[in-house]
Amino acid sequence: MNGEHAEPQTTLVLGVGNIIMGDEGFGVHVAQRLKEIDLPKNIRVEEGGVGGFNLLGSLEAVSRLIVVDVMMTELVPGGRCISRPGPDFAEPGKTIMSFHQVGVLELVQMWRLLGHDPEVVFLVTRPQRLEWGTELSAPVNEAADKAVSLLKKLCYDNFASLERSLNVCTS
Repeated sequence: MNGEHAEPQTTLVLGVGNIIMGDEGFGVHVAQRLKEIDLPKNIRVEEGGVGGFNLLGSLEAVSRLIVVDVMMTELVPGGRCISRPGPDFAEPGKTIMSFHQVGVLELVQMWRLLGHDPEVVFLVTRPQRLEWGTELSAPVNEAADKAVSLLKKLCYDNFASLERSLNVCTS
């Protein structure tokens, strides 16, 4: 079988975050917006919320995972960065004290311990506001629109332009 007729990989776009904590809900807002768009059949979009290890079942038969989340980074609020996590990838300043605080990084690590080795890509923004509320701040809302546009483009070109997009951080 040649590469032209190969079945596209199953990709899961997983929007994570706490929807009632303002900008923390960025990933879920992006997932909700993507669900309103017709995407190729090999793309699944899920709202992961703050599911932690409960999300392991969602990862079955996935060969590419795109995680959409907020992260405290060097970016300005609403700035975006798309990258692959390296072996030392960690969220700055985060200390896990219980299983209730398990985040997506720990989920991916557990998935790998269970024998899965998918391609993992993070699309993150820096939050401006982490406080009670369901609305995104203006810069993070704009970042959500741009994230949806980028993900739609990547999905429709079967991630051919992913390599050019990686490690691109914008303000």
